[in-house]
Amino acid sequence: MKTICIANHKGGCAKTTTVLNLAVVLASQGARVLAVDLDPQGNLSSALGVDLQELEQSRLTSHRLMLDRSGDPTAYLIHARPKLDLIPACLDHDAETLLEGAHVSRELLLKTRLTSLANRYDFCVIDTPPALRVPTLNALALSDLTVIPIEPSSFALVGLTQLMRVIAQVRQAYSPKMIIMALSTMYVARQNLDREVRGRLEVHFSTNVFDTTIPRAVGVSQAIAAGQAINEADLFSPATKAYKQLANEIRSWLGEEINTRENARESR
Repeated sequence: MKTICIANHKGGCAKTTTVLNLAVVLASQGARVLAVDLDPQGNLSSALGVDLQELEQSRLTSHRLMLDRSGDPTAYLIHARPKLDLIPACLDHDAETLLEGAHVSRELLLKTRLTSLANRYDFCVIDTPPALRVPTLNALALSDLTVIPIEPSSFALVGLTQLMRVIAQVRQAYSPKMIIMALSTMYVARQNLDREVRGRLEVHFSTNVFDTTIPRAVGVSQAIAAGQAINEADLFSPATKAYKQLANEIRSWLGEEINTRENARESR
């Protein structure tokens, strides 16, 4: 299982939108995908059809899974789409407090809990909250590829140095082969500011910027409001094309073994 962490401690940069659409596209391409919602706002979970009020009662959430040392991780799985399962999240202040107070290997809680599920999936795509706290650190410690979505705004690169420092520390300690990539989101090529921010990204990240840019499109938000990814709502949307291109780029960065395994399964 290859793990993709979508992380940025700045809000409003399309983290959840990226996770939703990437997970659905990868599943539609035939991969077995596990989506993990670590944001207590639960927006990814809601978009994939989870009733957050019911989830608050059952408490079968990603945060509770990290705290559950002896439970069965399959009990936390929700089947969201063909080939796509979800470990959801919702508001749970008690769980967040317990996670922050953990002292022993607290950055490895998620990695430990998901070990038994690794052979079930080709990809794990993780949505993180807009904060560099324990849930985000757990996602980074598990990550083969960390994607930093950056929207074209005057404040887009503020705090990037802090984020990169934390990612580098986690990579050195837990995931030395982690690839770090920047992704331009909500991008409009004809806008001067968008091109300027994109240029600064290319300087900062050098070759570690996805060629794919995710366009700003009203249809993406409308699809999410209807509980759909954009490729489910509009096959011909420029955003649909972009997310498919992003999925293919990610496959390329992570290596051909995933494609080879999927092709082998399809040929049987």
